[in-house]
Amino acid sequence: MATAQMVQPFFYEDDCTSTVEISMTCRNLPKMDMFSDSDPFITLFLKEGKNFLKIGQTEVKKNTNNPKFDKVFQMQYKFEEEQVLKFVCEDHDKVGSHDYIGDVQVRLGELASSGEPIDFDLKHEGKLRGKIQLCAEEIGGVKAKIKFSVQCQKLDKKDFFGKSDPYFEIRKIREGKHSVVVFRSEVYKNTLNPVFKAFEIGMFLLCSGDDNTPLKFDVFDWNLNSPPDPIGTFTTSLPEIKKGKDFEIVNHEKQKKKGGKYKNSGIFHFTDIKIVPIHTFVEFLKGGLQIQLMVAIDFTGSNGNPSDPRSLHYIGGTDNEYIEAIKSVGNILVPYDSDQRIPVFGFGAKLPPNYDKAQHFFHLNGSANPEVEGVEGILAAYRQTLAHCRLSGPTKFGSILGYAKESAQNQIEEYSYTILLIITDGVIDDMTVSSDLIVESSTLPLSIVIVGVGGADFSNMHKLDADEIPLVHSRTGSQMKNDIVQFVPMREVKSKSQHFNLAKEVLEEVPDQVTTYMSSHNVEPRSAVPRVFKGAYGQAPYPPSDPYGAPPPNPYPQGYGYGVGPTPQAGGYPPYPVAPSAPPAI
Repeated sequence: MATAQMVQPFFYEDDCTSTVEISMTCRNLPKMDMFSDSDPFITLFLKEGKNFLKIGQTEVKKNTNNPKFDKVFQMQYKFEEEQVLKFVCEDHDKVGSHDYIGDVQVRLGELASSGEPIDFDLKHEGKLRGKIQLCAEEIGGVKAKIKFSVQCQKLDKKDFFGKSDPYFEIRKIREGKHSVVVFRSEVYKNTLNPVFKAFEIGMFLLCSGDDNTPLKFDVFDWNLNSPPDPIGTFTTSLPEIKKGKDFEIVNHEKQKKKGGKYKNSGIFHFTDIKIVPIHTFVEFLKGGLQIQLMVAIDFTGSNGNPSDPRSLHYIGGTDNEYIEAIKSVGNILVPYDSDQRIPVFGFGAKLPPNYDKAQHFFHLNGSANPEVEGVEGILAAYRQTLAHCRLSGPTKFGSILGYAKESAQNQIEEYSYTILLIITDGVIDDMTVSSDLIVESSTLPLSIVIVGVGGADFSNMHKLDADEIPLVHSRTGSQMKNDIVQFVPMREVKSKSQHFNLAKEVLEEVPDQVTTYMSSHNVEPRSAVPRVFKGAYGQAPYPPSDPYGAPPPNPYPQGYGYGVGPTPQAGGYPPYPVAPSAPPAI
Protein backbone atom coordinates (compact mmCIF):
# COMPACT_ATOMS: atom_id res chain seq x y z
CA MET A 1 0.00 0.00 0.00
CA ALA A 2 1.13 3.57 -0.59
CA THR A 3 3.31 5.44 1.86
CA ALA A 4 2.68 9.01 3.02
CA GLN A 5 4.40 10.72 0.08
CA MET A 6 2.10 9.08 -2.47
CA VAL A 7 -1.38 10.14 -3.58
CA GLN A 8 -3.25 10.82 -0.37
CA PRO A 9 -6.68 9.23 0.14
CA PHE A 10 -9.41 11.67 1.06
CA PHE A 11 -13.10 12.35 1.14
CA TYR A 12 -15.05 15.51 1.85
CA GLU A 13 -17.05 15.71 5.05
CA ASP A 14 -20.77 16.30 4.90
CA ASP A 15 -22.09 19.44 6.56
CA CYS A 16 -22.65 18.54 10.21
CA THR A 17 -24.76 21.56 11.11
CA SER A 18 -28.45 21.23 11.93
CA THR A 19 -31.38 23.37 10.88
CA VAL A 20 -34.30 23.57 13.28
CA GLU A 21 -37.83 24.79 12.71
CA ILE A 22 -39.47 26.73 15.56
CA SER A 23 -43.25 26.77 15.96
CA MET A 24 -45.13 29.00 18.42
CA THR A 25 -48.36 28.90 20.41
CA CYS A 26 -49.55 31.45 22.98
CA ARG A 27 -52.04 31.08 25.83
CA ASN A 28 -53.88 33.46 28.13
CA LEU A 29 -52.73 36.66 26.47
CA PRO A 30 -54.26 39.84 27.93
CA LYS A 31 -57.18 41.49 26.17
CA MET A 32 -55.65 44.58 24.56
CA ASP A 33 -58.66 45.80 22.53
CA MET A 34 -61.71 47.43 24.04
CA PHE A 35 -64.39 45.60 22.07
CA SER A 36 -62.65 42.32 21.16
CA ASP A 37 -59.82 40.03 22.02
CA SER A 38 -56.26 40.82 20.91
CA ASP A 39 -54.84 40.49 17.39
CA PRO A 40 -51.44 39.03 18.33
CA PHE A 41 -48.34 38.39 16.24
CA ILE A 42 -44.77 37.35 17.11
CA THR A 43 -41.51 38.97 16.00
CA LEU A 44 -38.28 36.98 16.38
CA PHE A 45 -34.93 38.65 17.09
CA LEU A 46 -31.41 37.19 17.37
CA LYS A 47 -28.88 38.79 19.70
CA GLU A 48 -25.82 40.15 17.88
CA GLY A 49 -23.37 41.72 20.32
CA LYS A 50 -25.38 44.11 22.45
CA ASN A 51 -28.18 44.50 19.89
CA PHE A 52 -31.00 42.33 18.58
CA LEU A 53 -31.35 41.66 14.86
CA LYS A 54 -34.82 41.04 13.47
CA ILE A 55 -35.15 37.56 11.95
CA GLY A 56 -38.80 37.46 10.96
CA GLN A 57 -42.42 37.92 11.90
CA THR A 58 -45.51 35.72 12.03
CA GLU A 59 -48.92 36.40 10.59
CA VAL A 60 -51.48 38.30 12.69
CA LYS A 61 -54.09 36.10 14.38
CA LYS A 62 -57.37 37.98 14.59
CA ASN A 63 -59.48 38.27 17.72
CA THR A 64 -57.87 35.60 19.92
CA ASN A 65 -55.97 35.45 23.17
CA ASN A 66 -54.81 31.88 22.50
CA PRO A 67 -53.19 31.97 19.05
CA LYS A 68 -51.45 29.10 17.30
CA PHE A 69 -49.28 30.61 14.59
CA ASP A 70 -48.93 29.00 11.17
CA LYS A 71 -45.65 30.75 10.41
CA VAL A 72 -42.51 28.90 11.56
CA PHE A 73 -38.96 30.17 11.81
CA GLN A 74 -35.98 28.21 10.52
CA MET A 75 -32.64 28.70 12.27
CA GLN A 76 -29.24 27.04 11.90
CA TYR A 77 -28.32 25.61 15.29
CA LYS A 78 -24.68 26.14 16.30
CA PHE A 79 -23.67 24.40 19.50
CA GLU A 80 -20.58 26.56 19.92
CA GLU A 81 -22.54 29.85 19.95
CA GLU A 82 -24.90 31.25 22.54
CA GLN A 83 -27.62 32.18 19.98
CA VAL A 84 -29.94 34.13 22.27
CA LEU A 85 -33.41 34.54 20.72
CA LYS A 86 -35.99 37.12 21.73
CA PHE A 87 -39.67 36.45 21.01
CA VAL A 88 -41.77 39.62 21.16
CA CYS A 89 -45.56 39.35 21.21
CA GLU A 90 -47.60 42.41 20.19
CA ASP A 91 -51.22 43.28 19.53
CA HIS A 92 -51.66 44.50 15.95
CA ASP A 93 -53.30 47.90 15.48
CA LYS A 94 -54.19 49.25 12.05
CA VAL A 95 -53.69 52.83 13.22
CA GLY A 96 -50.72 53.97 15.30
CA SER A 97 -48.18 51.77 17.04
CA HIS A 98 -48.83 48.20 18.07
CA ASP A 99 -49.54 47.38 21.72
CA TYR A 100 -46.68 45.56 23.45
CA ILE A 101 -47.88 42.37 25.14
CA GLY A 102 -44.65 40.76 26.36
CA ASP A 103 -41.41 39.02 25.45
CA VAL A 104 -39.09 36.22 26.44
CA GLN A 105 -35.41 35.52 25.75
CA VAL A 106 -34.17 31.95 25.35
CA ARG A 107 -31.15 30.16 23.94
CA LEU A 108 -31.69 28.27 20.70
CA GLY A 109 -29.72 25.39 22.24
CA GLU A 110 -32.38 25.04 24.92
CA LEU A 111 -35.07 24.63 22.27
CA ALA A 112 -33.04 22.42 19.93
CA SER A 113 -32.02 19.96 22.64
CA SER A 114 -35.41 19.56 24.30
CA GLY A 115 -37.40 16.43 23.59
CA GLU A 116 -40.74 18.22 23.87
CA PRO A 117 -42.28 21.75 23.58
CA ILE A 118 -41.32 24.20 26.34
CA ASP A 119 -43.57 26.77 28.03
CA PHE A 120 -42.18 30.22 28.87
CA ASP A 121 -43.65 33.26 30.59
CA LEU A 122 -44.26 36.33 28.47
CA LYS A 123 -43.42 39.38 30.58
CA HIS A 124 -43.53 43.13 30.21
CA GLU A 125 -42.14 45.51 32.82
CA GLY A 126 -41.88 42.60 35.25
CA LYS A 127 -45.53 41.57 34.90
CA LEU A 128 -46.77 38.22 33.59
CA ARG A 129 -48.58 38.69 30.26
CA GLY A 130 -49.45 35.12 29.28
CA LYS A 131 -47.56 32.06 28.10
CA ILE A 132 -45.71 31.14 24.92
CA GLN A 133 -44.98 27.54 23.97
CA LEU A 134 -41.96 27.00 21.71
CA CYS A 135 -41.18 23.80 19.87
CA ALA A 136 -38.02 23.22 17.79
CA GLU A 137 -37.78 20.30 15.37
CA GLU A 138 -34.73 19.37 13.35
CA ILE A 139 -35.53 19.43 9.63
CA GLY A 140 -33.96 18.01 6.52
CA GLY A 141 -33.88 14.60 4.91
CA VAL A 142 -32.72 11.51 6.73
CA LYS A 143 -28.95 11.57 6.75
CA ALA A 144 -27.09 8.37 5.97
CA LYS A 145 -23.72 7.14 4.83
CA ILE A 146 -22.86 4.24 2.57
CA LYS A 147 -20.09 1.78 3.39
CA PHE A 148 -18.26 0.17 0.49
CA SER A 149 -15.87 -2.76 0.27
CA VAL A 150 -14.36 -2.98 -3.21
CA GLN A 151 -11.72 -4.82 -5.18
CA CYS A 152 -10.42 -4.87 -8.75
CA GLN A 153 -9.48 -7.85 -10.83
CA LYS A 154 -7.27 -8.30 -13.91
CA LEU A 155 -6.27 -4.66 -14.27
CA ASP A 156 -4.05 -3.65 -17.19
CA LYS A 157 -0.30 -3.88 -16.59
CA LYS A 158 1.06 -0.31 -16.86
CA ASP A 159 4.63 -0.53 -15.49
CA PHE A 160 7.54 -1.78 -17.60
CA PHE A 161 9.39 -3.52 -14.74
CA GLY A 162 6.37 -4.36 -12.61
CA LYS A 163 2.63 -4.62 -12.69
CA SER A 164 0.57 -1.52 -11.75
CA ASP A 165 0.21 0.69 -8.67
CA PRO A 166 -3.57 1.20 -8.75
CA TYR A 167 -5.86 3.63 -6.96
CA PHE A 168 -9.28 5.00 -7.85
CA GLU A 169 -11.35 8.17 -7.57
CA ILE A 170 -15.12 8.69 -7.40
CA ARG A 171 -16.54 11.73 -9.17
CA LYS A 172 -20.08 13.01 -8.76
CA ILE A 173 -21.43 14.33 -12.07
CA ARG A 174 -23.56 17.41 -11.62
CA GLU A 175 -25.90 19.09 -14.09
CA GLY A 176 -24.06 20.32 -17.17
CA LYS A 177 -21.65 17.38 -16.90
CA HIS A 178 -19.49 19.22 -14.36
CA SER A 179 -17.93 16.72 -11.96
CA VAL A 180 -16.26 16.88 -8.56
CA VAL A 181 -14.04 14.33 -6.83
CA VAL A 182 -15.71 13.13 -3.61
CA PHE A 183 -13.41 10.23 -2.75
CA ARG A 184 -9.90 9.00 -3.52
CA SER A 185 -8.59 5.62 -2.38
CA GLU A 186 -5.16 4.65 -1.15
CA VAL A 187 -2.55 3.36 -3.61
CA TYR A 188 -1.58 -0.32 -3.74
CA LYS A 189 1.87 -1.20 -5.06
CA ASN A 190 2.66 -3.71 -7.78
CA THR A 191 -0.65 -5.56 -8.13
CA LEU A 192 -3.34 -6.12 -10.76
CA ASN A 193 -5.86 -7.42 -8.24
CA PRO A 194 -6.02 -4.86 -5.39
CA VAL A 195 -8.39 -5.31 -2.46
CA PHE A 196 -9.01 -1.79 -1.18
CA LYS A 197 -9.69 -0.74 2.38
CA ALA A 198 -13.39 -0.51 3.21
CA PHE A 199 -14.54 3.11 3.21
CA GLU A 200 -17.66 5.12 3.88
CA ILE A 201 -19.07 8.33 2.48
CA GLY A 202 -22.13 10.44 3.20
CA MET A 203 -25.11 9.82 0.94
CA PHE A 204 -25.75 13.50 0.38
CA LEU A 205 -22.14 14.06 -0.56
CA LEU A 206 -22.15 11.07 -2.88
CA CYS A 207 -25.37 11.78 -4.78
CA SER A 208 -26.76 15.16 -3.57
CA GLY A 209 -29.96 13.58 -2.31
CA ASP A 210 -30.76 12.05 -5.72
CA ASP A 211 -29.98 8.33 -5.98
CA ASN A 212 -29.86 8.59 -9.77
CA THR A 213 -26.98 11.07 -9.79
CA PRO A 214 -24.30 9.69 -12.19
CA LEU A 215 -21.13 8.49 -10.45
CA LYS A 216 -17.89 8.18 -12.42
CA PHE A 217 -15.19 5.78 -11.18
CA ASP A 218 -11.68 6.44 -12.55
CA VAL A 219 -8.91 3.89 -11.95
CA PHE A 220 -5.28 5.07 -12.24
CA ASP A 221 -1.76 3.72 -12.10
CA TRP A 222 0.31 5.86 -9.74
CA ASN A 223 3.77 7.07 -10.84
CA LEU A 224 6.46 8.55 -8.64
CA ASN A 225 7.88 11.17 -11.02
CA SER A 226 5.12 11.70 -13.56
CA PRO A 227 1.34 12.10 -13.74
CA PRO A 228 -0.73 8.95 -13.16
CA ASP A 229 -1.61 6.75 -16.12
CA PRO A 230 -5.34 6.16 -16.60
CA ILE A 231 -6.21 2.46 -16.44
CA GLY A 232 -9.88 2.93 -17.21
CA THR A 233 -13.24 4.24 -16.14
CA PHE A 234 -16.94 3.47 -15.85
CA THR A 235 -20.05 5.46 -14.98
CA THR A 236 -22.95 4.15 -12.91
CA SER A 237 -25.44 5.21 -10.23
CA LEU A 238 -26.28 4.17 -6.69
CA PRO A 239 -29.24 1.90 -7.65
CA GLU A 240 -26.94 -0.04 -10.00
CA ILE A 241 -24.23 -0.30 -7.34
CA LYS A 242 -26.76 -1.67 -4.83
CA LYS A 243 -27.44 -4.61 -7.16
CA GLY A 244 -23.94 -5.88 -6.43
CA LYS A 245 -23.05 -6.30 -10.09
CA ASP A 246 -19.54 -6.17 -11.52
CA PHE A 247 -18.48 -3.25 -13.70
CA GLU A 248 -16.10 -3.38 -16.62
CA ILE A 249 -13.30 -0.81 -16.45
CA VAL A 250 -12.93 0.72 -19.91
CA ASN A 251 -9.93 2.61 -21.32
CA HIS A 252 -11.52 4.50 -24.22
CA GLU A 253 -8.20 5.34 -25.91
CA LYS A 254 -7.20 1.69 -25.85
CA GLN A 255 -10.68 0.70 -27.05
CA LYS A 256 -10.36 3.01 -30.08
CA LYS A 257 -7.01 1.49 -31.05
CA LYS A 258 -8.00 -2.18 -30.65
CA GLY A 259 -11.58 -1.88 -31.86
CA GLY A 260 -13.50 -5.14 -31.60
CA LYS A 261 -10.54 -6.99 -30.14
CA TYR A 262 -10.72 -4.86 -26.96
CA LYS A 263 -12.62 -6.42 -24.04
CA ASN A 264 -11.88 -4.30 -20.94
CA SER A 265 -9.04 -3.07 -18.73
CA GLY A 266 -10.23 -4.89 -15.63
CA ILE A 267 -13.24 -5.59 -13.43
CA PHE A 268 -14.45 -3.39 -10.56
CA HIS A 269 -16.33 -5.44 -7.96
CA PHE A 270 -18.33 -4.19 -4.95
CA THR A 271 -17.92 -6.97 -2.37
CA ASP A 272 -20.07 -5.37 0.36
CA ILE A 273 -22.47 -2.43 0.48
CA LYS A 274 -24.24 -1.12 3.59
CA ILE A 275 -26.35 1.99 4.13
CA VAL A 276 -26.06 3.30 7.68
CA PRO A 277 -28.06 6.22 9.11
CA ILE A 278 -26.07 9.25 10.30
CA HIS A 279 -27.38 10.55 13.59
CA THR A 280 -26.98 14.25 14.29
CA PHE A 281 -25.73 15.97 17.41
CA VAL A 282 -29.23 17.38 17.97
CA GLU A 283 -30.71 13.87 18.00
CA PHE A 284 -28.36 12.86 20.82
CA LEU A 285 -29.15 16.02 22.78
CA LYS A 286 -32.89 15.42 22.40
CA GLY A 287 -32.34 11.90 23.72
CA GLY A 288 -30.96 13.31 26.95
CA LEU A 289 -27.20 13.27 26.31
CA GLN A 290 -25.50 15.00 29.23
CA ILE A 291 -22.57 17.31 28.53
CA GLN A 292 -20.27 17.11 31.54
CA LEU A 293 -17.93 20.11 31.81
CA MET A 294 -14.69 19.81 33.78
CA VAL A 295 -12.32 22.79 34.26
CA ALA A 296 -8.59 22.94 35.07
CA ILE A 297 -6.76 26.23 35.69
CA ASP A 298 -3.03 26.99 35.59
CA PHE A 299 -1.56 28.50 38.78
CA THR A 300 2.11 28.32 37.79
CA GLY A 301 4.52 31.15 38.55
CA SER A 302 4.95 32.13 34.90
CA ASN A 303 1.54 33.83 35.11
CA GLY A 304 3.10 36.52 37.27
CA ASN A 305 2.25 37.90 40.71
CA PRO A 306 -1.56 38.34 40.80
CA SER A 307 -1.13 41.69 42.56
CA ASP A 308 0.84 43.01 39.58
CA PRO A 309 -1.37 44.50 36.81
CA ARG A 310 0.89 42.77 34.26
CA SER A 311 -0.02 39.34 35.66
CA LEU A 312 -2.34 37.08 33.69
CA HIS A 313 -4.12 36.44 37.00
CA TYR A 314 -4.51 40.12 37.90
CA ILE A 315 -8.09 41.00 38.83
CA GLY A 316 -8.85 44.63 38.15
CA GLY A 317 -11.58 46.61 36.44
CA THR A 318 -11.86 44.25 33.47
CA ASP A 319 -11.89 40.46 33.21
CA ASN A 320 -8.50 38.85 32.88
CA GLU A 321 -8.05 36.17 30.20
CA TYR A 322 -8.75 33.33 32.63
CA ILE A 323 -12.09 34.84 33.67
CA GLU A 324 -12.92 35.65 30.06
CA ALA A 325 -12.32 32.03 29.06
CA ILE A 326 -14.33 30.64 31.99
CA LYS A 327 -17.31 32.85 31.21
CA SER A 328 -17.22 32.41 27.45
CA VAL A 329 -16.97 28.62 27.41
CA GLY A 330 -18.86 28.00 30.64
CA ASN A 331 -21.94 29.97 29.60
CA ILE A 332 -22.27 27.72 26.53
CA LEU A 333 -21.65 24.35 28.19
CA VAL A 334 -23.05 24.61 31.72
CA PRO A 335 -26.74 24.72 30.65
CA TYR A 336 -26.39 21.28 28.98
CA ASP A 337 -25.43 19.72 32.35
CA SER A 338 -28.58 18.63 34.21
CA ASP A 339 -27.38 19.53 37.72
CA GLN A 340 -24.96 22.26 36.55
CA ARG A 341 -22.39 21.17 39.12
CA ILE A 342 -18.91 21.48 37.63
CA PRO A 343 -15.72 19.83 38.97
CA VAL A 344 -12.95 22.44 38.96
CA PHE A 345 -9.24 21.79 39.48
CA GLY A 346 -6.02 23.70 39.67
CA PHE A 347 -2.41 22.79 38.99
CA GLY A 348 1.01 24.32 39.60
CA ALA A 349 0.39 26.03 42.98
CA LYS A 350 1.68 25.63 46.53
CA LEU A 351 -1.20 25.42 48.99
CA PRO A 352 -1.89 26.06 52.65
CA PRO A 353 -1.11 25.19 55.33
CA ASN A 354 2.53 24.35 54.57
CA TYR A 355 3.24 25.60 51.06
CA ASP A 356 5.89 22.91 50.94
CA LYS A 357 5.65 21.69 47.33
CA ALA A 358 3.75 22.41 44.15
CA GLN A 359 0.48 20.54 43.66
CA HIS A 360 -0.19 19.41 40.10
CA PHE A 361 -3.78 18.42 40.80
CA PHE A 362 -5.98 19.93 43.50
CA HIS A 363 -9.63 20.78 44.05
CA LEU A 364 -10.16 24.47 43.48
CA ASN A 365 -12.90 24.81 46.09
CA GLY A 366 -10.70 23.32 48.85
CA SER A 367 -13.18 20.56 49.69
CA ALA A 368 -13.28 16.78 49.18
CA ASN A 369 -15.90 17.23 46.44
CA PRO A 370 -14.49 19.32 43.56
CA GLU A 371 -17.91 20.33 42.19
CA VAL A 372 -19.15 23.91 42.26
CA GLU A 373 -22.45 25.45 41.17
CA GLY A 374 -22.42 26.83 37.63
CA VAL A 375 -20.22 29.51 36.13
CA GLU A 376 -20.43 31.72 39.21
CA GLY A 377 -19.18 28.84 41.34
CA ILE A 378 -16.17 28.36 39.05
CA LEU A 379 -15.34 32.06 39.32
CA ALA A 380 -15.72 32.06 43.09
CA ALA A 381 -13.41 29.06 43.51
CA TYR A 382 -10.88 30.63 41.13
CA ARG A 383 -10.82 33.91 43.04
CA GLN A 384 -10.63 32.17 46.40
CA THR A 385 -7.70 29.98 45.37
CA LEU A 386 -5.92 32.94 43.80
CA ALA A 387 -6.17 34.88 47.06
CA HIS A 388 -4.70 32.09 49.19
CA CYS A 389 -2.20 30.09 47.13
CA ARG A 390 1.37 30.63 45.98
CA LEU A 391 1.98 30.35 42.26
CA SER A 392 4.71 27.81 41.59
CA GLY A 393 5.39 25.17 38.90
CA PRO A 394 6.30 23.40 36.71
CA THR A 395 3.34 23.03 34.31
CA LYS A 396 2.11 19.44 34.18
CA PHE A 397 -1.09 18.16 32.58
CA GLY A 398 -0.62 14.48 33.42
CA SER A 399 -2.71 14.29 36.58
CA ILE A 400 -5.69 16.22 35.24
CA LEU A 401 -5.65 14.26 31.96
CA GLY A 402 -5.49 11.02 33.95
CA TYR A 403 -8.47 12.11 36.03
CA ALA A 404 -10.47 13.09 32.93
CA LYS A 405 -9.67 9.74 31.30
CA GLU A 406 -10.82 7.82 34.38
CA SER A 407 -13.98 9.94 34.66
CA ALA A 408 -14.88 9.38 30.98
CA GLN A 409 -14.29 5.62 31.37
CA ASN A 410 -16.67 5.52 34.33
CA GLN A 411 -19.41 7.31 32.38
CA ILE A 412 -19.43 5.17 29.22
CA GLU A 413 -22.70 3.52 30.22
CA GLU A 414 -24.33 6.75 31.43
CA TYR A 415 -25.15 8.41 28.06
CA SER A 416 -22.90 11.35 28.85
CA TYR A 417 -19.95 13.09 27.22
CA THR A 418 -17.17 14.88 29.09
CA ILE A 419 -15.50 18.11 27.96
CA LEU A 420 -12.30 19.05 29.78
CA LEU A 421 -11.41 22.74 29.56
CA ILE A 422 -7.76 23.50 30.40
CA ILE A 423 -6.71 27.16 30.65
CA THR A 424 -2.94 27.60 30.69
CA ASP A 425 -0.25 30.20 30.00
CA GLY A 426 2.54 28.21 28.37
CA VAL A 427 4.81 25.28 27.78
CA ILE A 428 4.08 21.99 29.57
CA ASP A 429 6.83 19.93 31.19
CA ASP A 430 5.30 16.45 30.83
CA MET A 431 4.72 16.36 27.07
CA THR A 432 5.27 12.62 26.66
CA VAL A 433 2.99 11.66 29.54
CA SER A 434 0.29 14.07 28.35
CA SER A 435 0.54 12.86 24.75
CA ASP A 436 0.25 9.21 25.82
CA LEU A 437 -2.82 9.93 27.95
CA ILE A 438 -4.51 11.70 25.05
CA VAL A 439 -3.86 8.70 22.79
CA GLU A 440 -5.28 6.39 25.46
CA SER A 441 -8.34 8.64 25.83
CA SER A 442 -9.05 8.97 22.12
CA THR A 443 -11.60 6.13 22.15
CA LEU A 444 -13.53 7.55 25.12
CA PRO A 445 -16.49 9.98 25.29
CA LEU A 446 -14.11 12.87 25.97
CA SER A 447 -13.10 16.11 24.30
CA ILE A 448 -10.19 18.21 25.54
CA VAL A 449 -10.22 21.92 24.80
CA ILE A 450 -7.14 23.96 25.71
CA VAL A 451 -7.15 27.75 25.85
CA GLY A 452 -3.72 29.37 25.79
CA VAL A 453 -3.59 32.74 27.56
CA GLY A 454 -0.76 35.24 27.34
CA GLY A 455 1.92 35.37 24.68
CA ALA A 456 4.10 32.33 25.44
CA ASP A 457 5.44 29.75 22.99
CA PHE A 458 2.55 27.34 22.39
CA SER A 459 4.26 25.05 19.86
CA ASN A 460 3.81 21.98 22.09
CA MET A 461 0.10 22.76 22.41
CA HIS A 462 -0.24 22.69 18.63
CA LYS A 463 1.39 19.24 18.71
CA LEU A 464 -1.23 18.06 21.20
CA ASP A 465 -3.95 19.46 18.93
CA ALA A 466 -2.71 16.95 16.32
CA ASP A 467 -4.65 18.45 13.42
CA GLU A 468 -1.83 17.63 11.00
CA ILE A 469 0.17 14.83 12.62
CA PRO A 470 -1.74 12.32 14.82
CA LEU A 471 -0.24 11.58 18.22
CA VAL A 472 1.53 8.24 18.69
CA HIS A 473 1.90 6.48 22.05
CA SER A 474 5.54 6.51 23.17
CA ARG A 475 5.51 2.95 24.50
CA THR A 476 2.95 1.02 22.44
CA GLY A 477 3.38 2.86 19.12
CA SER A 478 -0.41 3.02 18.71
CA GLN A 479 -1.88 6.08 17.00
CA MET A 480 -4.74 8.12 18.41
CA LYS A 481 -8.08 6.82 17.10
CA ASN A 482 -10.00 10.10 17.08
CA ASP A 483 -9.04 13.77 17.19
CA ILE A 484 -10.25 14.81 20.64
CA VAL A 485 -8.10 17.91 21.29
CA GLN A 486 -8.75 21.49 20.22
CA PHE A 487 -6.21 24.20 21.11
CA VAL A 488 -6.85 27.93 20.76
CA PRO A 489 -4.11 30.52 21.48
CA MET A 490 -6.41 33.26 22.72
CA ARG A 491 -4.35 36.37 21.97
CA GLU A 492 -3.12 35.14 18.59
CA VAL A 493 -6.59 34.29 17.31
CA LYS A 494 -8.06 37.43 18.84
CA SER A 495 -5.55 39.64 17.02
CA LYS A 496 -6.55 38.16 13.65
CA SER A 497 -10.31 38.66 13.98
CA GLN A 498 -12.44 41.73 14.57
CA HIS A 499 -15.32 39.50 15.68
CA PHE A 500 -13.46 37.09 17.94
CA ASN A 501 -15.70 34.54 19.68
CA LEU A 502 -13.67 32.34 22.01
CA ALA A 503 -16.43 29.78 22.60
CA LYS A 504 -16.92 29.37 18.86
CA GLU A 505 -13.20 28.85 18.29
CA VAL A 506 -12.90 26.35 21.13
CA LEU A 507 -16.13 24.37 20.77
CA GLU A 508 -16.87 24.22 17.04
CA GLU A 509 -15.36 20.71 16.71
CA VAL A 510 -17.28 19.24 19.66
CA PRO A 511 -20.51 18.21 17.85
CA ASP A 512 -18.51 16.25 15.27
CA GLN A 513 -16.36 14.69 18.01
CA VAL A 514 -19.53 13.56 19.82
CA THR A 515 -21.15 12.03 16.74
CA THR A 516 -17.85 10.39 15.71
CA TYR A 517 -17.59 8.73 19.11
CA MET A 518 -21.22 7.60 19.04
CA SER A 519 -20.89 6.21 15.52
CA SER A 520 -17.65 4.33 16.23
CA HIS A 521 -19.25 2.70 19.29
CA ASN A 522 -22.62 2.02 17.60
CA VAL A 523 -24.49 4.21 20.09
CA GLU A 524 -27.98 5.15 18.89
CA PRO A 525 -29.90 8.26 20.04
CA ARG A 526 -32.36 7.51 22.78
CA SER A 527 -36.04 8.42 22.75
CA ALA A 528 -36.65 12.14 23.15
CA VAL A 529 -36.81 13.35 26.74
CA PRO A 530 -37.46 16.84 28.14
CA ARG A 531 -34.31 18.76 29.05
CA VAL A 532 -34.61 21.13 31.99
CA PHE A 533 -32.72 24.42 31.72
CA LYS A 534 -32.60 26.64 34.77
CA GLY A 535 -34.81 29.52 33.74
CA ALA A 536 -35.32 31.41 30.52
CA TYR A 537 -32.54 33.69 29.34
CA GLY A 538 -32.94 37.10 30.90
CA GLN A 539 -35.53 35.98 33.46
CA ALA A 540 -33.51 34.09 36.10
CA PRO A 541 -31.16 36.03 35.27
CA TYR A 542 -29.62 33.53 32.86
CA PRO A 543 -26.69 33.26 32.57
CA PRO A 544 -26.05 34.45 36.15
CA SER A 545 -24.19 37.69 36.57
CA ASP A 546 -20.79 37.55 38.27
CA PRO A 547 -21.43 38.44 41.95
CA TYR A 548 -17.76 38.25 42.85
CA GLY A 549 -16.64 41.82 42.34
CA ALA A 550 -14.31 41.58 45.34
CA PRO A 551 -12.22 38.68 46.68
CA PRO A 552 -14.26 36.34 48.89
CA PRO A 553 -13.65 36.07 52.64
CA ASN A 554 -10.46 34.17 53.47
CA PRO A 555 -11.38 30.76 54.97
CA TYR A 556 -7.78 30.34 56.15
CA PRO A 557 -5.92 32.21 58.92
CA GLN A 558 -4.41 35.60 58.21
CA GLY A 559 -1.10 35.55 56.33
CA TYR A 560 -2.14 33.20 53.51
CA GLY A 561 -1.67 34.76 50.13
CA TYR A 562 0.59 35.07 47.14
CA GLY A 563 4.21 35.19 48.27
CA VAL A 564 3.26 35.18 51.96
CA GLY A 565 4.17 32.25 54.15
CA PRO A 566 1.85 30.71 56.74
CA THR A 567 1.50 32.33 60.12
CA PRO A 568 1.60 29.53 62.74
CA GLN A 569 -1.19 29.55 65.24
CA ALA A 570 -2.15 27.22 68.05
CA GLY A 571 -3.87 24.11 66.80
CA GLY A 572 -2.32 24.24 63.29
CA TYR A 573 -4.20 24.55 60.05
CA PRO A 574 -6.70 22.28 58.34
CA PRO A 575 -5.32 20.25 55.39
CA TYR A 576 -6.21 21.19 51.84
CA PRO A 577 -8.12 18.00 50.90
CA VAL A 578 -7.92 16.10 47.61
CA ALA A 579 -10.34 13.29 46.79
CA PRO A 580 -8.84 9.84 47.49
CA SER A 581 -9.83 8.64 44.01
CA ALA A 582 -7.76 11.31 42.29
CA PRO A 583 -4.66 10.02 40.51
CA PRO A 584 -1.32 11.00 42.05
CA ALA A 585 0.52 14.03 40.69
CA ILE A 586 2.98 13.08 37.96
